[in-house]
Amino acid sequence: MVSNNWVYSGAVSVLLALGLASAAQADLTHRYSFKDGTKDSVGKVDATLKGAAKIADGKLTLDNGDKTSADADLAYVEFGTPILPKEGSVSIAMWFSGKEMGQFSRLLDIGGKDDTSGTAFIYLTARTGDDGSRAAISATDAGSKSNVDGVRLDDGKPHLATVVIDGTAKKLHLYVDGKEVGTATDLGDNTLDKVKQDHAWIGKSAFDTDPGLSGTINELRIYNEALTADQIAAIAKAGADALPAK
Repeated sequence: MVSNNWVYSGAVSVLLALGLASAAQADLTHRYSFKDGTKDSVGKVDATLKGAAKIADGKLTLDNGDKTSADADLAYVEFGTPILPKEGSVSIAMWFSGKEMGQFSRLLDIGGKDDTSGTAFIYLTARTGDDGSRAAISATDAGSKSNVDGVRLDDGKPHLATVVIDGTAKKLHLYVDGKEVGTATDLGDNTLDKVKQDHAWIGKSAFDTDPGLSGTINELRIYNEALTADQIAAIAKAGADALPAK
């Protein structure tokens, strides 16, 4: 006779395996693990170190002190061409760590710029002015953005933040360490096709007064689809520098 516990355990194992396989088969289009400089190991968009940005022990290291994003000596990373799809859905996964990051310093900033302010953007920050983390997207300016907020992530511990822009369901999701934060928010008019991709930066904001980032980035991945909760959990379980098993 087969016990219920054995059946349950077997079912869980099968579901986990399916989740890992699904994550491995996801449409990964860009990957920056910083083990080989700023090379894109999946696509063809290599990044460039700016200022005193450096790579040490396979991690991108930025130390900007009191510098703002307008500082000519800012340490950041720049992608020369767009890294996001022009429309539809996208998932952005970033492993990082840092302590006491400046408010609204950018883990990632993609968009346009109008004088001293960002326009039609996507950004990810570990610390807002309300002492929380945030993923945001806007078709125009900061006043019309859609955003999801979570707890502060500049606690000196390693974290995985995953931003999902689901163009089909028209929802914005934020996951931290493999688990969804809060409730997904409606995109409204803030869809991916409205985002300008004039720049793409790690560590620099299009808003000149925002501080530069001080912290380390272990890995950045871009998936050209809206990853599911199970896929993101599998990616978190595998960790940085490792793709889920097929």
